[in-house]
Amino acid sequence: MLAEKHKRHLNNIIAEFGAAGYEVQIQLLNAKYHNVPQDRLRLIFVGYHRSLGKSFQFPHREIRVPTLRDAIWDLQDRALPAKAKNKANGAECMVPNHEYFIGGFSPRYMARNRVRAWDEPSFTIQASGRHAPLHPQANKMVQVHQDKRVFDENSPAPYRRLSMRECARIQTFPDDFVFYYDDLDIGYKMVGNAVPVNLAFALASKIYNDLFVHSDATIEEKGKCAQSTALSQLSLDLH
Repeated sequence: MLAEKHKRHLNNIIAEFGAAGYEVQIQLLNAKYHNVPQDRLRLIFVGYHRSLGKSFQFPHREIRVPTLRDAIWDLQDRALPAKAKNKANGAECMVPNHEYFIGGFSPRYMARNRVRAWDEPSFTIQASGRHAPLHPQANKMVQVHQDKRVFDENSPAPYRRLSMRECARIQTFPDDFVFYYDDLDIGYKMVGNAVPVNLAFALASKIYNDLFVHSDATIEEKGKCAQSTALSQLSLDLH
């Protein structure tokens, strides 16, 4: 949406909100700077009604970027492959939803590396089991042509897609948030289409702070000023 060809449409959106009384701020955020272990670029719109007399400022970026090691290291060796036709394992999973999509890889998928190392953030979690990133247990893919990669024959571990639970961890869902599905691809869609929990929390916390914490402090400060003025007037009257 930030491309030059979309500039007119973007300005129209902002103008429409403005006509409705909202002061809108937009910014392209990468979730990895907000305690989410993945590269995930999203354009965020936040608007406050002008009657509030406030302007939203996006939260500061975190200095440390969380990694795949932080997110999924403890889940190694417990993932199950999906059943035939990528049907769910259900209660057979030792960890809820810790199962991965099986099947071949398209030429488009093999056009670039799909493996991030343990000490890197994940690639973007997508709403598709077939296009899920690969697990960091394997070596990065080897480039043979400009648009073609192959799996490294010397990889210390086999290549497999990230499991549903690993994708949910990378989206910062807690483990007690269980996804229910019969077809694994439906589960990946639910996880991949979600807003990362920690990114949502960072934005929601800033909005809450703006609308309630600072507002309460402002009201309290005004009350103190009014009280001070009344006491000063009372002192003058007594004299």
